[in-house]
This record gives sequence, structure tokens and C-alpha cells, in this order.
Amino acid sequence: MPTLSDNLRSHVDKYFLRSRHILAAEGLDPVVTMQVFFRDGPGVFAGVDEAVALFRAYSDLPAHGGALFALPEGAAYTPLEPVMHITGRLTDFIELETLYLGIVSAATSLANGLPVPAPEAVEAKAAAIRALLPDKPLMYFGARHWHPRSEEAFCRAAVAGGFDACATDAGARAAGLAAGVGTIPHALVLAFAGKVGRERATCEAALAFDRHIEAACPRVALVDTFNREVDDALDTARALGERLAAVRLDTAGELVGQGGEPCDGRPYWTGTGVTVAGTLAVRRALDAAGFAHVGIVLSSGFGNLEKIKAFVQAESAHGRLFESLGIGGLFHSYAATADIVRVGGADLAKTGRAYRKNPRLIRFI
Repeated sequence: MPTLSDNLRSHVDKYFLRSRHILAAEGLDPVVTMQVFFRDGPGVFAGVDEAVALFRAYSDLPAHGGALFALPEGAAYTPLEPVMHITGRLTDFIELETLYLGIVSAATSLANGLPVPAPEAVEAKAAAIRALLPDKPLMYFGARHWHPRSEEAFCRAAVAGGFDACATDAGARAAGLAAGVGTIPHALVLAFAGKVGRERATCEAALAFDRHIEAACPRVALVDTFNREVDDALDTARALGERLAAVRLDTAGELVGQGGEPCDGRPYWTGTGVTVAGTLAVRRALDAAGFAHVGIVLSSGFGNLEKIKAFVQAESAHGRLFESLGIGGLFHSYAATADIVRVGGADLAKTGRAYRKNPRLIRFI
């Protein structure tokens, strides 16, 4: 069975490595379909040949009857159009996600005229964020936004600018830190959803993390997969009790988070994605239920300084809202996104991210 080299594994987001371990320990390995798309565009798609070579070298996808369909190198695409569909056993490729997304993100960015990000600019952006948030832990989550070969340089720059942690072991070590950080991705929640259903999946994924991951790793549950941010935060807090350190909100940009408010003209306060209103609803629900010890980690869109300013202002107005941020956007790229959209042959996806056919895709594996 092909396995990643130690060097490549060190460039994988830590939560995918932990998820692979949890899936093996739970005996859970559904056949899934992963869908990859870009929000930026229209443009030309690039990097597919290198990405396919990665699968051929380091995945059992071909041996187990899996398939990879993609647009060919240099093909035109439009925003949100699927550029890849990958179908196979989840454990055959869950550890590859950071790598293949980084490959196609960098190649597509360059093919569409973006420059290679400069570490000095990454450090300056990190420092600007740190200036807005002098006391909040900041985690760099940008490994999938550029080619793995740049991860160490970008992590050094992020930490030099004031960030506290990085999502990969390679980046963390390059920046003088012990190891990468990360807990639960949407992929793990969706794997459990195929087994126990949407309503129980978030809690069951967190309980499995608690069973199989070292106690020193804080328990941070991802609670936005099915747009049940309040309900799943409370269910998980009841299940883990004092062991739950925090919940993470990463609400899709297509959705108003549970407890949030439709846009009323105040960007970042209301509307879709991770907003002040949605975060405040989760914070108040946790506090009212006796879970004030459970913190909130925010991710998605916090490379935007104006969004951070809105949350700083909200904390001044409402009190404690969040404990830390996970941020990938320290530079501009055509950043590819991957979502599980089918589990066990049935449509099952993060709310707002359904399977979309694309007859333009051709089979590579």
C-alpha cells in the first residue's frame, strides 16, 4: 500500500492526519465523492497533471477501483464549476487533500496572472492582523492555498508577524514551533454522517476524536457542517462536558448561520458566512446552558482586516465572543475548495455544497 513520505506527511494539515487515525480506529471507511471548485474566476485550470501524479504515487485509489475526473490542464472554467471529482475510499486520499489543493491552487493562480506570494508580504499581513488582535491566539491555516514547497517560508513569515501556530508539522517546525495544530475537518463529520445521520454526526465525530486522540490535544468540535451551529454546539458540549475546550465556526459563505440574521446592510455583522450575529447566538446559547467554559474558534474569511475589525467592535459592544482565529488568507490566491458531496453512493454534503455534475470532466484515474 503506498504511503506518504515523512516529508510529505509533514506538509499535510494536522486535522487530516488525525482524521485518518480516527477513521482507522473506528473501522470507518466510506466510499465518498470529493468535489473541487474555485470561487475565483473565470480562468484557466492548471496543476492537474501534478495532482494526478500525486494520487498515482501515494494513494490506493487506483488499486481499489476509485476514480479521478478533472478538467484537463489549461481548460477554461467558471467560478463554482467543479474542476475535479474524486471517488473512492476516504482513507485512500484524505491525507492528500492539503497537497493536491495546494498544487492546483498555486498552478491556477500563476496561470491566471497572480504573482508568487512574497514572504515579506505574508509577514506584513500577519502583523496587521496581530495589531488588531493583540491578545487572541492566531493560527495559520493556509497550506492548501499554495504549493507545498512554500509552506515553510509562509509559516515562518506568519509566525514572525505574530501568529502563534500553524496547521502543518513542517510549517510549525520551520517557524520554531513543536508541531502543527488542528482537530476536526468537515470530511470527518461527513464520514460519520453516512453512518449515524446528520443530526448525530457532529457530536459523534467529536466523541471519536476524544476517544482516539491524545489527551493533551484540546477538544475543538467543528459545528457548522449541517448549518446547525447552535444545536450541534450544545449537543457536543453536553456529550463532552468539561473535556470540550471549544467549538469551531466555519459557516459556508452561501449560508446564514443558525441563530444569525439575514444581511441588514452591516457586512460581517449579519448575512452569510461566519458573522457577528451567528457567533453571538452560539456564545449566548452556550452560556445559557451552563457551558461558559467552552470557547469559540472562528475560521473562514478572516484574512480580511475589515471583518476582523467588525468582530473587535462587536466584542467591545457585547463582551466575549471568540477565543481565537484560524486564518489562511495571508496572501491572494485562486484557492481551491474541496468538499465531500456523496457518501456511500448517496448525496450527502456540507449544507450549501451539493454535488454538481460536470460533463466536461475527463477521467484521469
